[in-house]
Amino acid sequence: MLASIPAWKFTEWKIFEDLDPDLPYRVDWGLAHVVQAIMRNGKQLKEFMLPFGDSDATGIIPQTIEYQEMVIDAWVKTNNAIVKRREGAGSG
Repeated sequence: MLASIPAWKFTEWKIFEDLDPDLPYRVDWGLAHVVQAIMRNGKQLKEFMLPFGDSDATGIIPQTIEYQEMVIDAWVKTNNAIVKRREGAGSG
């Protein structure tokens, strides 16, 4: 790919990377701004950001095994019902 790019274009990309070196790595920061603007509920930006790298994962609530089993059971039953409905619709 680099062989097909003119040197001036590659230089521009390097300059852009120097201006904002974390752009591809911190897209979550930009998306958090978008969500904050959409929600308009006065919460701070950090409340909309996903945990990134070594940042502390505040707000994560530990789930019990029972809760996890309940969620998986609900997911399986829902998908089984969808498959059963599709199979019934295909035979009629």
